[in-house]
Amino acid sequence: MSAVVGRLKMMRVVLAVVLLAESMPLAMAFGQGGATSIDNVRFEASADLIKIYYDLNAPVDVVHDVRITLRRESDITFTYRPLNITGDVGTIVFPGQKRRVVWEILKEFPDGLQGDDFYFVIDAEHVEPEGTTPWLWIGGGAAVVGGVVLLLSLGGKDEPVIPVPPNVFPQPPTRP
Repeated sequence: MSAVVGRLKMMRVVLAVVLLAESMPLAMAFGQGGATSIDNVRFEASADLIKIYYDLNAPVDVVHDVRITLRRESDITFTYRPLNITGDVGTIVFPGQKRRVVWEILKEFPDGLQGDDFYFVIDAEHVEPEGTTPWLWIGGGAAVVGGVVLLLSLGGKDEPVIPVPPNVFPQPPTRP
């Protein structure tokens, strides 16, 4: 009986740890206010590549759609969206420091760009995954907790002893 009580106490501790671990991302998202910011935008140009770096500050579990636009200080109407880009850009980008995008500029501008007054604007928009909301996770968590509590409350009672059926296999034949 004491082994069962010990197991119940251990299961309650494990349950509490699991609940805390599961609620941390949601608490962090609410604690940070869900604000998204982009900092430290910089780029390095080589002969055929431009590497763009930025920091995407947002809750860790939030996915973003990141878009990059090339602008020019001397011409406010100049706007260009690079096509041959790879890296931390597009519809699935997670927050973090030192995000990197590589643009193969010569594929779009074979002669390069003349001037030194270009800069990049990076836009990041929160992407809500289809069909999932925080309320779904909260409701699912509540259902799991309810089920575990029910199992724990029923598990403390003495279980009925199930009789073991007699050996149903025939006896081996005797030797002659």
